[in-house]
Amino acid sequence: MEGLSAQRCREIVLKTLADHGWQLVEEEERFTAEICAEICQRNFTDTRQERLAIQRAVMRHYCVILYAACAGTVLSRQRRAFTELWNYLFPIALYKMHDSQLAQDLTQQALEKIWKRLAQCRDAASFLAWSSMVLLNEIRDWARKRKRLPLASTEVLTETELRHSEDPAQLETQPVLVGSENKVTDQTINADLHQRLLYVIEKCLQDLRQRVIIIESFLNERGYKEIAEQLGLTIGNVHVLRHRALRLLRECHVFIELLGDYFE
Repeated sequence: MEGLSAQRCREIVLKTLADHGWQLVEEEERFTAEICAEICQRNFTDTRQERLAIQRAVMRHYCVILYAACAGTVLSRQRRAFTELWNYLFPIALYKMHDSQLAQDLTQQALEKIWKRLAQCRDAASFLAWSSMVLLNEIRDWARKRKRLPLASTEVLTETELRHSEDPAQLETQPVLVGSENKVTDQTINADLHQRLLYVIEKCLQDLRQRVIIIESFLNERGYKEIAEQLGLTIGNVHVLRHRALRLLRECHVFIELLGDYFE
C-alpha cells in the first residue's frame, strides 16, 4: 500500500480507534503499520470494502490488546480495559432491554462473568465477540427466568438440515431475503436502514443466535467461519440457523411493511 493509500489506511485506523474510545494502544505507529501491511496484501473492488476490512482488522488487533489488559496485572490498564469493555457492551444491553438501569445491571453481571471466565476465551482476537455472547446469555437467562422470552424453537437441528448444512453446494446456493443478496450488501447502509433492520430483526426473530447471525452477516459483513467462532457453533449450524432466520424474515409482516421497499 503506497502513497495516498497508505495515508488513507492510517487515517481509518486512527479514526476507528478514536470513534470507539480505545486508548490502550501503546505503540501507535507499529499498531497502524501491522494493520496496513495486512490490508495491502488483499485486493478490493472499492474503497468501501477497503474501509470495512481495515475497521475489522483494527477490531481484531485491538481485541488482543484489550484481552491482555483485562487479564494483566497493571491495574491502571486493567481498569481502562474494563471501562472500554463496559462502553462496548452497555449499548447492546440498552438496545435489548430498553431500560437503562436494567441494562446497567446486566452489563455489570456480564463483566463479572467475563472477569471470572477470561481463560475460557479461546481466541483473543475475538474477545469482544466472546464478551458480547456472555452479555447476550445474561440477557437470555434474565428473560427466561421472568418468562419474557419463549424458549427458542431452533435449539435442535434436524438430521436432514445438518446433512444439507455440510454440503458445500448448499452453502453456495443459500437463500437471500428478497432477490439478490448483493443488492443488500452493495447498497449503503444508512442510519435509517440500519435502525429499521435492527428493529425488524428484534421483532421477527426470537432466537438470539439467529439475531446475531443476521446482524453479523448482513450489517457487519462477517463470514460463516467468524460467526461460528463467535457463537461456538459449527459452520454448518450457522448456515442452517441463517437459512431459518431468512425464511422467518421473509414471512414476517413487520419485515414486509418496514423493509420491503429496500429489497425489491
